[in-house]
Amino acid sequence: MVKKAFFLLALAGMLSPAAVSANSISYNYVDGGLAFYPSFNGQDFFGIDATGSVAVTPDVFVFGGLKHLTDDLDLTAIHLGGAYRVEVAPDVDVYGGLTLEYQKVEATFRFLDGDGLRRVTASFSDTALGLRGGIRARINEEVEIGGQVRLVTGDLDYFGISGYAQYFLSPNLGLVGEVDSYDGELGLIGRVRYNF
Repeated sequence: MVKKAFFLLALAGMLSPAAVSANSISYNYVDGGLAFYPSFNGQDFFGIDATGSVAVTPDVFVFGGLKHLTDDLDLTAIHLGGAYRVEVAPDVDVYGGLTLEYQKVEATFRFLDGDGLRRVTASFSDTALGLRGGIRARINEEVEIGGQVRLVTGDLDYFGISGYAQYFLSPNLGLVGEVDSYDGELGLIGRVRYNF
């Protein structure tokens, strides 16, 4: 389902010639990579992280993301939403939007009883609204930097803030390094991004 959503986002962006940012910051991209959150509530979470965005108009874009982290617990977070961008200076945008946020925490317990080794899995999930906003700036032909804040409501509510840098290997291909604070827990993320 998530792969299909990202494919449809990418296809919509490629088929919409009017959906181009007025500056050199692209809102048409897909990326993916690895995330590491050491000491996240006693867990050393490691897993995958992917995001994508498609410009619908020069000022409106839809975006989404998937994060799946694992250690003794499994944490899955998926978001999908829309946002509005405003150019505040040449090659500098601020944006804000509303998201639908799905989160799931799952744990598997193993114990020995009279019948041998048993496994029991318990999980909890929640779907709620979120607010996301940030700033993006194209420094030069090779580097873009930015940051984002997010507030997720619901039973698994949290506040997050992140900062990133993208180094362009070519006009379409970039390497993204991100530092994230997920409700106060520090994470490091590395992704490869395709800008279209």
